[in-house]
Amino acid sequence: MVVNRGRSLLFAGLLGVVGWSVELQAASSLTVEQNRLARMEQVQENRLVELEDIENEIVSYEYKLERAQNSLSEARKNYQQSLVAVKTAEREHKGAASTDTARALKKAKHTLNMAERGVDSRNRRVEFIQSNYGELATRLADARESVAGGKSRLEAQQTLVDSLVKEMLNEAKTAKAKVAAKKSAPKPEVAPAVVISAPKVPEPTLAAAGDMTNAAADSAASGEAAPSGEVTAAAGAREVDPEMVEYVRGERARLEKLLSQLGEGESGKHTFRNLTLKPKGEDSVEFEFLGQDQYRVIVPVTAGRQTYKVNSWKFRRTIPADDNGERYVFVFDARRLSRPRLVMYPEYLLPKLD
Repeated sequence: MVVNRGRSLLFAGLLGVVGWSVELQAASSLTVEQNRLARMEQVQENRLVELEDIENEIVSYEYKLERAQNSLSEARKNYQQSLVAVKTAEREHKGAASTDTARALKKAKHTLNMAERGVDSRNRRVEFIQSNYGELATRLADARESVAGGKSRLEAQQTLVDSLVKEMLNEAKTAKAKVAAKKSAPKPEVAPAVVISAPKVPEPTLAAAGDMTNAAADSAASGEAAPSGEVTAAAGAREVDPEMVEYVRGERARLEKLLSQLGEGESGKHTFRNLTLKPKGEDSVEFEFLGQDQYRVIVPVTAGRQTYKVNSWKFRRTIPADDNGERYVFVFDARRLSRPRLVMYPEYLLPKLD
């Protein structure tokens, strides 16, 4: 009887550990997928910032193109007028040549030459702006496609997370119902005890059962029972979104190209006397001025939905749970004070750009 009871206790204990291990794996899978969702949100936020910047830039180029085309049109009119003046001066000089007509002809030809140069220079400017506008239009189409794709990825990932949450809630509800049913079930009548002359089980047997239960629990807690890499990821193996790497590579190239326009030792004029980054609930940190209205600071971040205040501007961003405490690079683009940009990405991504 004692032996059977010991086996029952051991079996029940192992069942409990197995159930707890399954719950641990489910929770770990949910954590992995929630972190993946946060990273997708982070990438989508960056893509939206990039899209807005391209849209603002293309509006600016539309205005530049309109002005350049108007200037070219005026230059062409001026050229036609100068051409007529030259022909008139030539006729007058041929009809009655004199120093005055010769001087007038020379002046008219010089004016025509300058007008022709004006047409050429304005035409090159229009072609340059049109070329840049075309590149921006291509970037705009790519950015919109990327944002649309990111939206689809986010919706699919959110659906997956919601299904995992629902599954865990259903399992918890089922387990609670089983416990309630077990408590409310009538207890079976106990038959009179029969004394059986059976060998006594030594105490170490029951202790060994407890040790086996504890060992199984330790194994489940350490993740040894997990058959996949999901628990490993939840335990600290950081996942890197390839789109984030590409975004950071593009932002680095943009910044390097912009700063390369400066001469050696130049930095340009400071737009701000003081520019600080203030995460919500934390102290302000001073930005470093890079030049060309670009400012940078590197600080640790806190996981979750965060609000970052740069002087009077506020920016909301998502930080994945496994990036809690990681150092992030913040770049403030102040070229358009009406709509400045705040670019941010993990510092640990920089070695992956090489």
